[in-house]
Amino acid sequence: MIPGNPRIGFIGFGEVAYYFAKGLKEDGVLQVSAFDRNASHAEQGDLVRRRAADAGVLLVSTLRDLVDRSDLIISAVWGNVALDVAKETASFASAGKVYGDINNTAPSAKEQGAVLLKEQGVEFIDMALFTSPSETKHRSPILISGEGAESFVKVMSRFGMNLTVVPGPAGKATTIKTLVNIYYKGIQAVCMELALSAWKAGIDLEILSPLVVKPVENMPREKELPFWMVRGALHAARKTAELESIIEAVEEWGLKPIMLEATRKRLETISRYGLQGYFKGELAVDNYKALMEAMDQIGKKKGIEME
Repeated sequence: MIPGNPRIGFIGFGEVAYYFAKGLKEDGVLQVSAFDRNASHAEQGDLVRRRAADAGVLLVSTLRDLVDRSDLIISAVWGNVALDVAKETASFASAGKVYGDINNTAPSAKEQGAVLLKEQGVEFIDMALFTSPSETKHRSPILISGEGAESFVKVMSRFGMNLTVVPGPAGKATTIKTLVNIYYKGIQAVCMELALSAWKAGIDLEILSPLVVKPVENMPREKELPFWMVRGALHAARKTAELESIIEAVEEWGLKPIMLEATRKRLETISRYGLQGYFKGELAVDNYKALMEAMDQIGKKKGIEME
């Protein structure tokens, strides 16, 4: 159970923890501590120590010390060590504490961490952050799930946290973020391939930038993803063929078309379903769910596995 003005402890004091701590202190949280393994290093620790001083955060020397002095513990480490940190915390955390995991890690890691901490009487909150906190700090939009999510919102919303509860256990919020990251990470890689290709071809990005948003510039944001799905699925065969010349051009410019090759493979796979014929070339964007149902039915009939 989180008290009205909780003692908050951050495990890891990188960018997310720094901006969150700074914002929470500004909005009335009285005690914020942090433990970062790099804090004692001569070079790596300099930034950690400067950030802690700027945010008014007490740096402690051990994870146990941080856990002992905190009501709410927020893990903000690298995703590949998130579960190890949860395991270590569970080895000495006392009942009644709350553990929030805001790391970019697999949903299964959150699920396993929740089980370990629950055995010690610690509530686990799965936290999924969707924007950089450099501007909005702790007020950045966050999805949360887990048994203690509702009580977490009641306390932390008083300090300005922008929290939305996703019904379900720990791992649910992170599952949503993982899916969204397919788009975010993919679009970053595509943009880099576009920029590098443009550089090789001698075309300024200022010419390209307004053109790449033309098909959706007047469309509500919630319809953009369905639009691209429908367009890609119904015209997969044609677009696969068109990619051949695009790939050839990029290779001629001296760049390996990594993202384009992956795109060709995905569209070629989708073309096997014959969705244009199935829908007779027409499918409203609002009816995009019919795509998935059709692929499931056609796949079972033709023996096509959704790769």
